[in-house]
Amino acid sequence: MWFTKALVAYDGSSPSAKAIDLARGMAAQDPNMEFVFVHVMKLMALGTGAEGVLIEEANRVYGVLQDIAASLPNKAHAHLLKGSSPADLILKCAHDEGCDLIIMGSRGMGGVRGYLGSVSHGVVQGSPVTVLIAKGAPEGEASAEAPGAPGSKSTQVESADATGVDADTCGERTAR
Repeated sequence: MWFTKALVAYDGSSPSAKAIDLARGMAAQDPNMEFVFVHVMKLMALGTGAEGVLIEEANRVYGVLQDIAASLPNKAHAHLLKGSSPADLILKCAHDEGCDLIIMGSRGMGGVRGYLGSVSHGVVQGSPVTVLIAKGAPEGEASAEAPGAPGSKSTQVESADATGVDADTCGERTAR
């Protein structure tokens, strides 16, 4: 076994959906591997009116990740990370959880085609552990449906406070 515990980052992009697929395949190979699924809700300036939509979407994705974690035969759980620096949050969570592998997409929702995204680049540069970068389907090929795409099953997470978020630490909101 080349790793014991992997953090899998998901943001809704095709490459991050591929990261989920890779984690599922790895989980099927060895029931002793553990998985931590994370989604980062990037905190923006409040007062723009978009907070409710951002919180609702983050909670929806978090619910999808909880469902994925629960569907694996392996020990697995999910976190909703909150803060302004996704790469730093992912690295901190991987450290706090004792992960020896990080699996993530090559670029996220805002990435420029053909380049490593800023979050994945920051994680690769700052990580003391191996980072496995998943690429999405090449242009023109059908990609796997993202685990939170419209029409997929997900659950709504109850808000912990008026903003729907707790602290921005890795261990605040976990499933299972």
